[in-house]
Amino acid sequence: MHPVMSSIVNDFASWFFAPRRPASRTRQKYGRAAVLCLLGGSIVLASGCSHVPFLSESDPRKTAVDGRGASPEQISVALDFTREQMRMAPDEPYWAFRMGELYAAADSSGMAIANLQRALEIDTAYAPAVALLSKLYYEAGTYEEAADMLERFLSSNPNAPDALRAALALHLEAIGDVEGAQAALAACSDNSKEVRETRTFVSLRDDDLEAALASAKQALDDNPRSAANHNNYGIALLWSGRPVEASKAFKTALRMDKKLPGALYNMAIVEAFYFFDEEEGRKWFARYKKYANEDPDNLEAVFGTDLTKRLGDAD
Repeated sequence: MHPVMSSIVNDFASWFFAPRRPASRTRQKYGRAAVLCLLGGSIVLASGCSHVPFLSESDPRKTAVDGRGASPEQISVALDFTREQMRMAPDEPYWAFRMGELYAAADSSGMAIANLQRALEIDTAYAPAVALLSKLYYEAGTYEEAADMLERFLSSNPNAPDALRAALALHLEAIGDVEGAQAALAACSDNSKEVRETRTFVSLRDDDLEAALASAKQALDDNPRSAANHNNYGIALLWSGRPVEASKAFKTALRMDKKLPGALYNMAIVEAFYFFDEEEGRKWFARYKKYANEDPDNLEAVFGTDLTKRLGDAD
């Protein structure tokens, strides 16, 4: 798995355009320098349909509108309803997309991918299916397959939303093609917050400190309620030689989300290697280990493996 996946929280941003519902019926470079977060509004790999109800507000079957937090029974009801819509409108790509979205919510990636591919067979220009496929491929670590898919789609659909170019940048960065990632972002015609947040991520991964600090601050100004944005701004500050301000940013992120792995890991780094308080760093690392196992900077070798007591005391 790509190293940065250690800090991904399973709450990708809702894509900034929704699919049209049928009118008749929606490389490792940390070096003790912090873990990035893909969270909330930070990365644009999401499905694109998470706010479009598939039934009327008065229909008692209206369940699992976005699939998140829905019970298996709710998802089953939604799947049955969507299958019926597919039967009645087999040439409408939305319903195949919706099936894919629901299967993704049920952690059935194979079925999700099959239905999303079906949506694209119906309509090769159906961008929401490409967006969700991109997300699923990223989670599976199949970055090259996703990059090929996105490049073909963007070549055939030059007016596609810039969210897809930002998604392409993430996949290219994941396979080590930072130059290609920067080129994908340079092709974006707008200056949306999603694109800016992706630029922050790629700039930090590319050690472009000046660009990273500026884009991280802009992303934070766009969405100051994002814990991930505070974490990533903290990384940019840290790399710019401002550890005190970085620590404040990481702590702000943790006030918003006390389980955010990236910010916990970064606090361990700041305390141990910038403030020279190894014991405090060890405590932060113990908290991190409660929620994640990846260790890109091999902190366990620094702090030791006997974290049992601290794990019990954490939080």
